[in-house]
Amino acid sequence: MKIKSLSLLVLVSVASSLFAGNETLLKIGDNAYGVEEFNYIYEKNNELSQKPLSREEYLDLFVNYKLKVVEAQAQGLDTLPSFVKELKYYRDELAKPYLTDKKAEEEVIQEAYNHLVNEISASHILIKVGKMALPPDTLEAYNKILDIRKQLMNGADFGELAVKYSEDPSAVQNKGYLGYFSGFMMVYPFEKAAYETPIDSVSDVVKTSFGYHLIKVHGTRKNRGEVQVAHIMKMVPRGSAESFFDVKKVEIDSLYQLLKDGQDFAEVAKKFSDDKQTGVNGGELPFFGSGRMVPEFENAAFALQDSGDISVPVKTAFGWHILKKLDARPIPPLEDQRENIKKRISKDGRGLVGQKATVARLRKEYNIQQDSAKLKKLADLAYEAKSNSSEPKDLFAALANYNEEIVNLADLKIKNSDCMTDLMKGGYSSSFSKREDFFPLWDNFINDQLINLEKSKLEEKYPDFRFLMNEYHDGLLIFEISQNEVWNKASSDTTGLEAFFTKNIKDYYLPERFEGTVYKCSAKKDVKTLKAFFAANDSLPSDSLPTGLAGEVVIEKGSFNKGTDAAIDLAVWGVKSKTKSKVYLVTKGEVKQPEAPALSAVRGQVVSDYQTLLEKQWITGLREKYKPVVDKALIKK
Repeated sequence: MKIKSLSLLVLVSVASSLFAGNETLLKIGDNAYGVEEFNYIYEKNNELSQKPLSREEYLDLFVNYKLKVVEAQAQGLDTLPSFVKELKYYRDELAKPYLTDKKAEEEVIQEAYNHLVNEISASHILIKVGKMALPPDTLEAYNKILDIRKQLMNGADFGELAVKYSEDPSAVQNKGYLGYFSGFMMVYPFEKAAYETPIDSVSDVVKTSFGYHLIKVHGTRKNRGEVQVAHIMKMVPRGSAESFFDVKKVEIDSLYQLLKDGQDFAEVAKKFSDDKQTGVNGGELPFFGSGRMVPEFENAAFALQDSGDISVPVKTAFGWHILKKLDARPIPPLEDQRENIKKRISKDGRGLVGQKATVARLRKEYNIQQDSAKLKKLADLAYEAKSNSSEPKDLFAALANYNEEIVNLADLKIKNSDCMTDLMKGGYSSSFSKREDFFPLWDNFINDQLINLEKSKLEEKYPDFRFLMNEYHDGLLIFEISQNEVWNKASSDTTGLEAFFTKNIKDYYLPERFEGTVYKCSAKKDVKTLKAFFAANDSLPSDSLPTGLAGEVVIEKGSFNKGTDAAIDLAVWGVKSKTKSKVYLVTKGEVKQPEAPALSAVRGQVVSDYQTLLEKQWITGLREKYKPVVDKALIKK
């Protein structure tokens, strides 16, 4: 056992000495390229290739690839503003997966889907707070919502308090009742609080961009999916007396009787519906789910069992309706919605959850330390300046003589002036109702700094990211320089292109071919019929056919090279194939002998071949200019 263990240890040690480090495989001037990068590019590209190459074979391609990059850098193409901007864009996009916690992101996706498949019935009370509210106003609103909650906890009726206090304009009519809703129908903080509040309970105070809320949850149910209906409407203007509803009820009842007598729903909608926008389409409405229509309309729509079912007249605040069910669809499974959910969560607060988890990891990893005394003093100064003035310049003036280093890491040193500069860009407008409100702003600022620090270290920490960035960097440069040195030259060098074409004209000869029309018959006896028809009607268009044919005839026009179609080879050149064709041909046209084409006829192919020649000449010149040095022994090792 000891001998085996020792042998294994020696093998591991030898393997480590062979493969540890990143030995230089290629040198071009002062530029060195290691085995790791070569292996990464080789394995990635070879895996996708239909004709895989050995490492020895691939080495030449790698050398050519890096020669182009070095030449592009020598020409300064990597300093062009357009290149710098494009590379930064790609880096920002490639960095995103490294700066977000995948497990946390998946949990958010699962939460969002659970909110989509389960609906909540709730009411709310709103006390508004404007985005630019001053601290005293924010504090007043907060104290008001706390007092309302206290009344609720002492047994007050939620609906009555909603009518009395809520600043949601609809509360007077609905007592704060929102009906059923599901995920993404409310702002995220409201949605999350609603789903976390037990049935028949009132939430804690919830802060959203609208202000402060209290939420009472009445019940939950499975999402019914979406339904599509058509409707016929007799409209009642807002504010009309109840007697006007009675008049329209008589009209809608007469239309309902027409439908019962067998009249077509779509035709009745077109002729009589007051909703002219949908009436022209037979009353058809788009698919909708819970919370998208007024409750009376929504409930009537979902109550219809089968497609084609028609409701009795339904009264809403807008008038009277008759509904016809057209279709229904359930909530799709998670995997069918995953990409859509990811896009939607990126637009609200939950899209930052993955990043927040990453920040928590980075705070531990970097062991971030803060001077709490200096931070408290900064919060005091910020609050005092914010309370005395809404102008950012006053805050900066108050901090002019206080520029202490609050965070100090090996890679990250932050002074309070850095934070103030950041607040000046937008965070300063956030409400300060108390001194403690400054600390979340500070934390957000530090989190951004940590993310930026981590982002700057991605190449150092993750070899895959470094190689991927090298790929984008090199790819952009090669594209730019290849345009200049090869592609544009081949297209614009008229003299060179014509000379190349003349020298290699035999490569572009048009082969022996048949030019004309081919008639492919499924019935053999139609061949004789067609030949007789064409002989008697030679002046007719080539797509003319006689009547009474026994089978189908497919007409093809164009140029057909010898050897590309067995049936045409037999009909035109008398060449028999081992496989018997079930298609019978009639042809109208002529055989063309091999001939030299005009350059214009084959320009695309000539340009492509000329580009290949220019690239070979260019690579030869680059090899002579830079004299690359390759350690081929490393490939074998």
